[in-house]
Amino acid sequence: MRVLLRVFAGLLPLVAVCAACGPDLTAAAGVSAQRLILNQGYSMLHTDMSRLEFAKLILHVKIESAEVHSIVTAISDLGGAMEKDLERIARDYPAVQIDLDPLPEMEKRKRSDVNQQRALALAPVIGRKGRSFQRTLLLSLSAVLSQGSHLCKVMAEEEPDPGLKKFLLESEQRLEVLYVRVVALLDREYFTGGAGSAGKS
Repeated sequence: MRVLLRVFAGLLPLVAVCAACGPDLTAAAGVSAQRLILNQGYSMLHTDMSRLEFAKLILHVKIESAEVHSIVTAISDLGGAMEKDLERIARDYPAVQIDLDPLPEMEKRKRSDVNQQRALALAPVIGRKGRSFQRTLLLSLSAVLSQGSHLCKVMAEEEPDPGLKKFLLESEQRLEVLYVRVVALLDREYFTGGAGSAGKS
């Protein structure tokens, strides 16, 4: 149960980098201001994608809808692929770091508190069930996808390396495609007025 709670917590909007996950920003001495800002973004993106990969664990717990199963699998697969891409980039581009801890302490505490509350809503046995669970999960995933897409967009605008810029623009599109797919399912099946929403929670 404790392990699953941590997994569910990792699927929330604006996923935070944990306090002990990497070196302090002061370790980046000698890096240009532009590269430091970008490395903060790469670190946040790597953390978000590594946690999205674990979304597939939920498939063994509560997923009942075949369509939700398909979307969660696609999101998990993309998260795993982008995580590996970022780790390869960090090896191939020595100036790129993916293990920074860029968030202020109070921001991390706030997000941790939000994560714990949402984790209880998604947890096995004690959390939400059926359509309510699936709606909450899809909303959480849609937020992570949207944040990731926008992060890639603003990073691409700042990234001077053509190869890295290309990766970020492609990643933005890949995340956006899944975001649109999730939102379409929510609109169709889970929000008021959707085909499957009447009389269901």
